[in-house]
Amino acid sequence: MSSEKYDVVVAGAGSAGLFAAFRLAKSGFKVAIVEMKPESKIGEKVCGDAVGEHHFERLGVEPPKLGEDAVSLFKGVRVYSPSKKAYVTAWGKGYALNRKAFGQKLLKWALDASAELYDSHKVIEPIIEENWVKGLVALREDGAKVEILGKITIDATGASPVLRTRLPREWWVSEETPIEDYNIAYRVIAEVEEEQETDLAIIYLDPKVAPGGYWWWFPKGKHVVNVGLGVQPKPGAPNPKDNFNKYIRPVLEKAGAKIINEGGGLCPTRRTIACMAWNGFVVIGDAACTANPIHGGGIGPSMLSADAAAKVITEALEKGEPTVENLWKIHKLYHEAYGAKQASLDVLRIYMQKLTAEDLDFVIEKKIVSDEELAEMGYRGELVSAVVSKTTKAIKLLTRPSLLKELVQVKSFMDRARSLYLNFPESPKDFEKWYSEQKKLFSEVKKKYSK
Repeated sequence: MSSEKYDVVVAGAGSAGLFAAFRLAKSGFKVAIVEMKPESKIGEKVCGDAVGEHHFERLGVEPPKLGEDAVSLFKGVRVYSPSKKAYVTAWGKGYALNRKAFGQKLLKWALDASAELYDSHKVIEPIIEENWVKGLVALREDGAKVEILGKITIDATGASPVLRTRLPREWWVSEETPIEDYNIAYRVIAEVEEEQETDLAIIYLDPKVAPGGYWWWFPKGKHVVNVGLGVQPKPGAPNPKDNFNKYIRPVLEKAGAKIINEGGGLCPTRRTIACMAWNGFVVIGDAACTANPIHGGGIGPSMLSADAAAKVITEALEKGEPTVENLWKIHKLYHEAYGAKQASLDVLRIYMQKLTAEDLDFVIEKKIVSDEELAEMGYRGELVSAVVSKTTKAIKLLTRPSLLKELVQVKSFMDRARSLYLNFPESPKDFEKWYSEQKKLFSEVKKKYSK
Protein backbone atom coordinates (compact mmCIF):
# COMPACT_ATOMS: atom_id res chain seq x y z
CA MET A 1 0.00 0.00 0.00
CA SER A 2 1.48 3.35 -1.05
CA SER A 3 1.53 6.29 1.37
CA GLU A 4 2.07 10.07 1.36
CA LYS A 5 2.79 12.40 4.32
CA TYR A 6 1.28 15.86 4.91
CA ASP A 7 0.90 18.42 7.65
CA VAL A 8 -2.89 18.27 7.26
CA VAL A 9 -5.12 15.73 5.51
CA VAL A 10 -8.63 17.00 4.76
CA ALA A 11 -11.26 14.32 4.11
CA GLY A 12 -14.04 15.79 1.98
CA ALA A 13 -14.18 18.60 -0.58
CA GLY A 14 -17.39 20.31 0.51
CA SER A 15 -17.54 23.92 1.64
CA ALA A 16 -16.00 23.09 5.05
CA GLY A 17 -13.15 20.93 3.78
CA LEU A 18 -12.20 23.22 0.93
CA PHE A 19 -12.26 26.37 3.04
CA ALA A 20 -10.11 24.74 5.74
CA ALA A 21 -7.67 23.51 3.08
CA PHE A 22 -7.50 27.00 1.58
CA ARG A 23 -6.81 28.70 4.92
CA LEU A 24 -4.17 26.15 5.96
CA ALA A 25 -2.39 25.93 2.60
CA LYS A 26 -2.29 29.73 2.44
CA SER A 27 -0.56 29.66 5.84
CA GLY A 28 2.20 27.54 4.32
CA PHE A 29 1.25 24.05 5.44
CA LYS A 30 1.40 21.00 3.19
CA VAL A 31 -2.26 20.06 2.74
CA ALA A 32 -3.99 17.14 1.00
CA ILE A 33 -7.70 17.12 0.07
CA VAL A 34 -9.18 13.63 -0.35
CA GLU A 35 -12.49 13.52 -2.20
CA MET A 36 -14.69 10.74 -3.58
CA LYS A 37 -15.96 12.78 -6.56
CA PRO A 38 -13.88 13.52 -9.65
CA GLU A 39 -12.56 17.09 -9.75
CA SER A 40 -15.12 18.15 -12.37
CA LYS A 41 -18.04 17.24 -10.08
CA ILE A 42 -16.83 18.93 -6.90
CA GLY A 43 -19.50 21.39 -5.77
CA GLU A 44 -22.44 19.29 -6.93
CA LYS A 45 -24.72 18.60 -3.97
CA VAL A 46 -28.39 18.30 -3.04
CA CYS A 47 -28.78 21.58 -1.20
CA GLY A 48 -31.05 24.60 -0.81
CA ASP A 49 -28.28 26.60 -2.53
CA ALA A 50 -28.85 29.66 -0.32
CA VAL A 51 -26.43 31.45 2.00
CA GLY A 52 -26.49 34.74 3.93
CA GLU A 53 -24.03 37.51 3.16
CA HIS A 54 -23.20 38.04 6.84
CA HIS A 55 -21.16 34.80 6.90
CA PHE A 56 -18.70 36.11 4.32
CA GLU A 57 -18.40 39.41 6.18
CA ARG A 58 -17.47 37.52 9.34
CA LEU A 59 -14.97 35.34 7.47
CA GLY A 60 -13.39 38.33 5.76
CA VAL A 61 -13.62 36.85 2.26
CA GLU A 62 -15.36 38.01 -0.89
CA PRO A 63 -19.02 37.00 -1.13
CA PRO A 64 -20.46 35.15 -4.13
CA LYS A 65 -20.69 37.15 -7.36
CA LEU A 66 -23.71 37.35 -9.64
CA GLY A 67 -23.04 35.68 -12.95
CA GLU A 68 -20.22 33.60 -11.47
CA ASP A 69 -21.12 31.55 -8.38
CA ALA A 70 -24.41 33.31 -7.56
CA VAL A 71 -27.50 33.43 -9.77
CA SER A 72 -29.64 35.91 -7.82
CA LEU A 73 -29.88 37.92 -4.61
CA PHE A 74 -32.35 37.52 -1.76
CA LYS A 75 -33.50 40.44 0.37
CA GLY A 76 -34.98 38.10 2.93
CA VAL A 77 -36.71 34.85 3.81
CA ARG A 78 -40.52 34.76 4.09
CA VAL A 79 -42.08 32.11 6.33
CA TYR A 80 -45.74 31.17 5.71
CA SER A 81 -48.14 29.62 8.20
CA PRO A 82 -49.64 26.20 7.37
CA SER A 83 -52.88 27.89 6.27
CA LYS A 84 -50.81 30.24 4.05
CA LYS A 85 -53.02 33.08 5.32
CA ALA A 86 -50.16 34.84 7.10
CA TYR A 87 -46.40 35.17 7.05
CA VAL A 88 -43.39 36.76 8.72
CA THR A 89 -40.26 37.86 6.91
CA ALA A 90 -36.66 37.74 8.14
CA TRP A 91 -34.97 40.53 6.22
CA GLY A 92 -31.29 40.18 5.34
CA LYS A 93 -29.20 39.89 2.18
CA GLY A 94 -28.41 36.44 0.86
CA TYR A 95 -27.42 34.61 -2.31
CA ALA A 96 -29.00 31.92 -4.44
CA LEU A 97 -25.89 30.01 -5.43
CA ASN A 98 -24.77 28.20 -8.50
CA ARG A 99 -23.76 25.41 -6.11
CA LYS A 100 -21.27 23.74 -8.41
CA ALA A 101 -19.62 27.02 -9.39
CA PHE A 102 -19.34 27.98 -5.72
CA GLY A 103 -17.67 24.64 -4.90
CA GLN A 104 -15.33 24.99 -7.85
CA LYS A 105 -14.36 28.49 -6.67
CA LEU A 106 -13.49 27.20 -3.20
CA LEU A 107 -11.51 24.38 -4.82
CA LYS A 108 -9.57 26.90 -6.93
CA TRP A 109 -8.78 28.94 -3.83
CA ALA A 110 -7.37 25.83 -2.14
CA LEU A 111 -5.39 24.62 -5.17
CA ASP A 112 -4.03 28.10 -5.88
CA ALA A 113 -2.78 28.14 -2.28
CA SER A 114 -0.87 24.89 -3.11
CA ALA A 115 -3.19 22.30 -1.53
CA GLU A 116 -3.04 18.94 -3.33
CA LEU A 117 -6.19 17.17 -4.50
CA TYR A 118 -6.75 13.42 -4.44
CA ASP A 119 -10.01 13.28 -6.37
CA SER A 120 -11.87 10.04 -7.12
CA HIS A 121 -10.50 8.69 -3.82
CA LYS A 122 -13.09 7.19 -1.47
CA VAL A 123 -12.20 7.68 2.19
CA ILE A 124 -12.78 4.37 3.97
CA GLU A 125 -11.20 4.56 7.44
CA PRO A 126 -8.90 6.50 9.77
CA ILE A 127 -5.38 5.38 10.61
CA ILE A 128 -5.20 4.99 14.39
CA GLU A 129 -2.06 4.58 16.48
CA GLU A 130 -2.72 4.22 20.19
CA ASN A 131 -4.70 7.36 21.16
CA TRP A 132 -3.98 9.29 17.94
CA VAL A 133 -5.33 9.68 14.43
CA LYS A 134 -2.40 9.60 12.00
CA GLY A 135 -4.17 9.95 8.63
CA LEU A 136 -6.62 7.95 6.56
CA VAL A 137 -6.97 5.10 4.11
CA ALA A 138 -8.62 5.84 0.77
CA LEU A 139 -9.66 3.65 -2.14
CA ARG A 140 -8.63 4.72 -5.64
CA GLU A 141 -10.80 4.16 -8.71
CA ASP A 142 -8.63 1.19 -9.69
CA GLY A 143 -9.37 -0.48 -6.35
CA ALA A 144 -5.95 0.14 -4.82
CA LYS A 145 -5.75 1.33 -1.23
CA VAL A 146 -3.73 4.44 -0.44
CA GLU A 147 -2.51 5.62 2.96
CA ILE A 148 -2.44 9.41 3.28
CA LEU A 149 -0.67 10.36 6.47
CA GLY A 150 -0.90 13.66 8.29
CA LYS A 151 0.04 15.33 11.53
CA ILE A 152 -3.62 16.35 11.67
CA THR A 153 -6.60 14.78 9.91
CA ILE A 154 -9.79 16.80 9.35
CA ASP A 155 -13.09 14.97 8.97
CA ALA A 156 -15.22 17.07 6.60
CA THR A 157 -17.00 14.12 5.01
CA GLY A 158 -20.54 15.42 5.56
CA ALA A 159 -23.71 14.38 7.33
CA SER A 160 -22.69 10.71 7.49
CA PRO A 161 -19.15 11.14 8.86
CA VAL A 162 -16.80 8.51 7.51
CA LEU A 163 -13.94 9.00 9.93
CA ARG A 164 -15.24 10.06 13.34
CA THR A 165 -17.88 7.30 13.38
CA ARG A 166 -15.09 4.74 12.88
CA LEU A 167 -13.07 5.90 15.86
CA PRO A 168 -13.08 4.02 19.19
CA ARG A 169 -16.43 4.43 20.97
CA GLU A 170 -14.73 5.66 24.15
CA TRP A 171 -13.30 8.70 22.33
CA TRP A 172 -15.61 11.65 22.96
CA VAL A 173 -15.38 12.79 19.35
CA SER A 174 -17.04 9.59 18.08
CA GLU A 175 -20.39 10.42 19.73
CA GLU A 176 -23.37 8.94 17.89
CA THR A 177 -26.01 11.36 16.58
CA PRO A 178 -29.66 10.27 16.95
CA ILE A 179 -31.42 9.93 13.60
CA GLU A 180 -34.26 12.19 14.78
CA ASP A 181 -31.72 15.05 14.93
CA TYR A 182 -31.52 15.01 11.12
CA ASN A 183 -33.85 15.99 8.32
CA ILE A 184 -34.10 13.87 5.19
CA ALA A 185 -34.64 16.13 2.21
CA TYR A 186 -35.82 15.74 -1.34
CA ARG A 187 -35.36 18.62 -3.75
CA VAL A 188 -35.76 19.53 -7.41
CA ILE A 189 -34.09 22.15 -9.58
CA ALA A 190 -36.60 23.12 -12.27
CA GLU A 191 -37.12 25.62 -15.04
CA VAL A 192 -40.61 27.12 -14.81
CA GLU A 193 -42.75 29.11 -17.24
CA GLU A 194 -43.98 31.56 -14.60
CA GLU A 195 -41.62 34.45 -13.99
CA GLN A 196 -40.34 34.38 -10.41
CA GLU A 197 -40.01 37.19 -7.90
CA THR A 198 -36.38 36.72 -6.89
CA ASP A 199 -36.21 39.00 -3.84
CA LEU A 200 -37.52 36.42 -1.38
CA ALA A 201 -36.74 32.84 -0.46
CA ILE A 202 -40.02 31.21 0.60
CA ILE A 203 -40.45 28.70 3.44
CA TYR A 204 -43.75 26.95 4.18
CA LEU A 205 -44.36 25.49 7.63
CA ASP A 206 -46.77 22.61 7.18
CA PRO A 207 -46.64 19.51 9.43
CA LYS A 208 -48.74 17.59 6.90
CA VAL A 209 -46.41 18.19 3.95
CA ALA A 210 -43.10 18.25 5.84
CA PRO A 211 -43.52 16.87 9.39
CA GLY A 212 -40.66 17.99 11.61
CA GLY A 213 -39.30 20.27 8.87
CA TYR A 214 -40.64 22.57 6.17
CA TRP A 215 -40.93 22.86 2.42
CA TRP A 216 -39.30 25.59 0.39
CA TRP A 217 -39.48 27.48 -2.88
CA PHE A 218 -36.22 29.33 -3.60
CA PRO A 219 -36.01 31.28 -6.90
CA LYS A 220 -32.71 30.96 -8.76
CA GLY A 221 -33.29 33.66 -11.35
CA LYS A 222 -36.47 34.59 -13.21
CA HIS A 223 -37.35 31.10 -14.49
CA VAL A 224 -35.44 28.59 -12.32
CA VAL A 225 -36.37 27.39 -8.83
CA ASN A 226 -34.90 25.18 -6.12
CA VAL A 227 -37.89 23.45 -4.50
CA GLY A 228 -37.88 20.77 -1.84
CA LEU A 229 -38.86 19.56 1.59
CA GLY A 230 -37.25 18.16 4.69
CA VAL A 231 -38.82 15.53 6.96
CA GLN A 232 -37.71 14.50 10.44
CA PRO A 233 -36.94 10.76 10.24
CA LYS A 234 -38.66 8.85 13.01
CA PRO A 235 -41.15 5.97 13.30
CA GLY A 236 -44.18 6.60 11.13
CA ALA A 237 -42.59 9.50 9.22
CA PRO A 238 -43.39 9.65 5.49
CA ASN A 239 -40.82 9.12 2.78
CA PRO A 240 -39.80 12.67 1.73
CA LYS A 241 -39.89 11.77 -1.97
CA ASP A 242 -43.43 10.40 -1.61
CA ASN A 243 -44.58 13.61 0.08
CA PHE A 244 -42.79 15.68 -2.53
CA ASN A 245 -44.59 13.83 -5.31
CA LYS A 246 -47.91 14.09 -3.51
CA TYR A 247 -47.90 17.74 -2.46
CA ILE A 248 -45.21 19.69 -4.31
CA ARG A 249 -44.77 18.15 -7.73
CA PRO A 250 -48.34 19.18 -8.70
CA VAL A 251 -47.41 22.78 -7.83
CA LEU A 252 -44.38 22.51 -10.12
CA GLU A 253 -46.46 21.00 -12.91
CA LYS A 254 -48.92 23.88 -12.62
CA ALA A 255 -45.96 26.26 -13.04
CA GLY A 256 -45.00 24.45 -16.26
CA ALA A 257 -41.85 22.98 -14.75
CA LYS A 258 -39.10 21.27 -16.69
CA ILE A 259 -36.97 19.24 -14.28
CA ILE A 260 -33.23 19.96 -14.48
CA ASN A 261 -32.04 17.92 -11.53
CA GLU A 262 -33.51 16.12 -8.53
CA GLY A 263 -32.39 14.00 -5.63
CA GLY A 264 -32.33 13.34 -1.91
CA GLY A 265 -29.98 14.28 0.90
CA LEU A 266 -29.39 14.21 4.63
CA CYS A 267 -28.95 17.31 6.80
CA PRO A 268 -28.14 17.54 10.52
CA THR A 269 -30.57 19.95 12.20
CA ARG A 270 -29.34 20.13 15.78
CA ARG A 271 -26.63 21.50 18.03
CA THR A 272 -22.99 20.82 17.17
CA ILE A 273 -21.51 17.53 18.36
CA ALA A 274 -20.20 17.91 21.89
CA CYS A 275 -16.53 17.24 21.07
CA MET A 276 -14.91 18.37 17.79
CA ALA A 277 -11.26 17.44 18.45
CA TRP A 278 -8.94 14.61 19.46
CA ASN A 279 -5.23 13.89 19.24
CA GLY A 280 -4.32 14.69 15.61
CA PHE A 281 -7.98 15.01 14.64
CA VAL A 282 -10.61 17.71 14.06
CA VAL A 283 -14.24 17.52 12.83
CA ILE A 284 -15.94 20.34 10.90
CA GLY A 285 -19.02 21.07 8.77
CA ASP A 286 -21.91 18.63 8.56
CA ALA A 287 -19.66 15.91 10.03
CA ALA A 288 -19.76 17.98 13.22
CA CYS A 289 -23.46 18.90 12.78
CA THR A 290 -22.87 22.61 12.23
CA ALA A 291 -26.00 23.40 10.16
CA ASN A 292 -28.65 25.77 11.51
CA PRO A 293 -31.21 23.68 13.48
CA ILE A 294 -34.19 25.76 12.34
CA HIS A 295 -33.70 26.19 8.60
CA GLY A 296 -30.89 23.70 7.91
CA GLY A 297 -28.62 26.28 6.26
CA GLY A 298 -25.19 24.73 6.40
CA ILE A 299 -22.82 26.52 4.01
CA GLY A 300 -22.07 29.56 6.18
CA PRO A 301 -21.59 27.73 9.49
CA SER A 302 -19.54 25.00 7.79
CA MET A 303 -17.10 27.67 6.65
CA LEU A 304 -17.10 29.24 10.12
CA SER A 305 -16.17 25.85 11.60
CA ALA A 306 -13.41 25.50 8.99
CA ASP A 307 -12.10 28.95 9.86
CA ALA A 308 -12.00 28.06 13.57
CA ALA A 309 -10.25 24.76 12.77
CA ALA A 310 -7.62 26.45 10.59
CA LYS A 311 -6.75 28.95 13.33
CA VAL A 312 -6.45 26.28 16.00
CA ILE A 313 -4.50 23.87 13.78
CA THR A 314 -2.07 26.63 12.85
CA GLU A 315 -1.40 27.34 16.53
CA ALA A 316 -1.13 23.63 17.38
CA LEU A 317 1.39 22.90 14.61
CA GLU A 318 3.42 25.95 15.56
CA LYS A 319 3.57 24.54 19.11
CA GLY A 320 4.78 21.31 17.52
CA GLU A 321 2.31 18.81 18.92
CA PRO A 322 -1.34 18.63 17.76
CA THR A 323 -2.63 17.08 20.97
CA VAL A 324 -6.29 17.27 21.93
CA GLU A 325 -5.26 19.91 24.49
CA ASN A 326 -3.65 22.06 21.78
CA LEU A 327 -6.66 21.63 19.47
CA TRP A 328 -9.28 22.16 22.18
CA LYS A 329 -9.66 25.88 21.48
CA ILE A 330 -11.69 25.07 18.35
CA HIS A 331 -14.73 24.76 20.62
CA LYS A 332 -14.34 28.24 22.09
CA LEU A 333 -13.80 29.83 18.65
CA TYR A 334 -16.66 28.03 16.97
CA HIS A 335 -19.17 28.40 19.79
CA GLU A 336 -18.49 32.13 19.98
CA ALA A 337 -18.96 32.39 16.21
CA TYR A 338 -22.00 30.10 15.81
CA GLY A 339 -22.19 27.06 18.10
CA ALA A 340 -23.83 28.78 21.07
CA LYS A 341 -26.50 30.15 18.75
CA GLN A 342 -27.00 26.64 17.36
CA ALA A 343 -27.50 25.17 20.82
CA SER A 344 -30.12 27.80 21.58
CA LEU A 345 -31.89 27.22 18.27
CA ASP A 346 -31.81 23.46 18.85
CA VAL A 347 -34.09 23.99 21.84
CA LEU A 348 -36.43 26.01 19.62
CA ARG A 349 -36.28 23.30 16.93
CA ILE A 350 -37.29 20.57 19.39
CA TYR A 351 -40.17 22.72 20.61
CA MET A 352 -41.36 23.69 17.13
CA GLN A 353 -41.35 20.08 15.94
CA LYS A 354 -44.10 19.28 18.44
CA LEU A 355 -46.36 22.20 17.42
CA THR A 356 -49.51 21.45 15.46
CA ALA A 357 -50.59 23.27 12.32
CA GLU A 358 -53.11 25.16 14.47
CA ASP A 359 -50.35 26.27 16.87
CA LEU A 360 -48.17 27.51 14.00
CA ASP A 361 -51.10 29.33 12.39
CA PHE A 362 -51.81 31.08 15.68
CA VAL A 363 -48.19 32.17 16.24
CA ILE A 364 -47.80 33.57 12.71
CA GLU A 365 -51.30 34.97 12.12
CA LYS A 366 -51.33 36.76 15.49
CA LYS A 367 -47.82 38.12 14.81
CA ILE A 368 -46.57 36.63 18.06
CA VAL A 369 -43.17 36.70 16.34
CA SER A 370 -42.46 39.86 14.32
CA ASP A 371 -40.21 40.19 11.26
CA GLU A 372 -37.46 41.67 13.42
CA GLU A 373 -37.75 38.93 16.02
CA LEU A 374 -37.62 36.23 13.35
CA ALA A 375 -34.41 37.77 12.00
CA GLU A 376 -32.98 37.84 15.54
CA MET A 377 -33.83 34.16 16.03
CA GLY A 378 -32.21 33.36 12.68
CA TYR A 379 -29.06 35.37 13.16
CA ARG A 380 -28.45 35.34 16.91
CA GLY A 381 -30.34 32.32 18.20
CA GLU A 382 -32.29 34.29 20.76
CA LEU A 383 -36.00 34.01 21.45
CA VAL A 384 -36.37 37.75 21.94
CA SER A 385 -37.82 38.77 25.30
CA ALA A 386 -40.35 40.96 23.51
CA VAL A 387 -42.13 37.83 22.30
CA VAL A 388 -43.33 37.13 25.81
CA SER A 389 -43.23 40.60 27.38
CA LYS A 390 -44.94 43.03 24.98
CA THR A 391 -48.36 43.89 26.33
CA THR A 392 -50.10 43.66 22.96
CA LYS A 393 -48.72 40.19 22.34
CA ALA A 394 -49.44 39.04 25.86
CA ILE A 395 -53.06 40.03 25.35
CA LYS A 396 -53.21 37.94 22.16
CA LEU A 397 -51.66 35.04 24.01
CA LEU A 398 -54.29 35.19 26.73
CA THR A 399 -56.53 33.26 24.37
CA ARG A 400 -53.86 30.54 24.45
CA PRO A 401 -52.48 30.72 28.03
CA SER A 402 -50.72 27.37 27.69
CA LEU A 403 -48.78 28.71 24.71
CA LEU A 404 -47.71 31.81 26.66
CA LYS A 405 -46.45 29.58 29.47
CA GLU A 406 -44.59 27.37 27.01
CA LEU A 407 -42.90 30.32 25.28
CA VAL A 408 -41.64 31.67 28.60
CA GLN A 409 -40.22 28.25 29.40
CA VAL A 410 -38.71 27.75 25.93
CA LYS A 411 -36.92 31.08 26.24
CA SER A 412 -35.47 29.95 29.58
CA PHE A 413 -34.21 26.69 28.03
CA MET A 414 -32.74 28.58 25.07
CA ASP A 415 -30.89 30.99 27.34
CA ARG A 416 -29.50 28.10 29.39
CA ALA A 417 -28.29 26.28 26.25
CA ARG A 418 -26.61 29.40 24.88
CA SER A 419 -24.89 30.09 28.19
CA LEU A 420 -23.74 26.48 28.50
CA TYR A 421 -22.01 26.56 25.11
CA LEU A 422 -20.49 30.00 25.67
CA ASN A 423 -19.00 28.55 28.87
CA PHE A 424 -17.52 25.48 27.20
CA PRO A 425 -14.62 24.10 29.31
CA GLU A 426 -11.20 25.61 28.64
CA SER A 427 -9.53 22.19 28.67
CA PRO A 428 -10.47 18.53 28.16
CA LYS A 429 -10.17 17.77 31.89
CA ASP A 430 -13.46 19.55 32.55
CA PHE A 431 -15.31 18.16 29.54
CA GLU A 432 -17.10 15.24 31.16
CA LYS A 433 -18.69 17.48 33.78
CA TRP A 434 -19.83 19.91 31.05
CA TYR A 435 -21.09 17.05 28.87
CA SER A 436 -23.14 15.69 31.74
CA GLU A 437 -24.80 19.12 32.12
CA GLN A 438 -25.44 19.32 28.37
CA LYS A 439 -27.02 15.85 28.26
CA LYS A 440 -29.18 16.65 31.25
CA LEU A 441 -30.42 19.91 29.70
CA PHE A 442 -31.32 18.45 26.32
CA SER A 443 -32.83 15.32 27.86
CA GLU A 444 -35.09 17.65 29.84
CA VAL A 445 -36.00 19.61 26.70
CA LYS A 446 -36.73 16.47 24.67
CA LYS A 447 -38.74 14.91 27.45
CA LYS A 448 -40.85 18.04 27.75
CA TYR A 449 -41.41 18.79 24.06
CA SER A 450 -40.87 15.68 21.96
CA LYS A 451 -44.08 14.13 20.68
